[in-house]
Amino acid sequence: MQQNWQRWGTGVIGASVLIGLVAHILGMQLMVIGNLLFMLGLALVVVGAVLVLARGHLFTGWRHRRKKGQDPLPGEKVDVHDVATVKNSPIRVSPGARFSFLTGFGLIIVGIVLTLF
Repeated sequence: MQQNWQRWGTGVIGASVLIGLVAHILGMQLMVIGNLLFMLGLALVVVGAVLVLARGHLFTGWRHRRKKGQDPLPGEKVDVHDVATVKNSPIRVSPGARFSFLTGFGLIIVGIVLTLF
């Protein structure tokens, strides 16, 4: 059974192929359509990588200067002795990142196939 992000990913790939076919019928060359889909796929892969890195606790343990009386920042609430445990936690890939990767790689493959024709 497909999960929600898988349905959306295959739907976006299918819709982009249909839009590409309509654009080809209207006179656009297949190579141009393939290049556009390839670039859109690359952009979605980058978005997926950013979404994965956003949950990576990259800035855990950094010291932030604050003014007197100011509440601690969220990054300061981790104890110094627990920083390594938090930073070495497993990589978590959110459903949004999975959607971006699936759709991005799918559009890259479709773009390559269209460029070859």
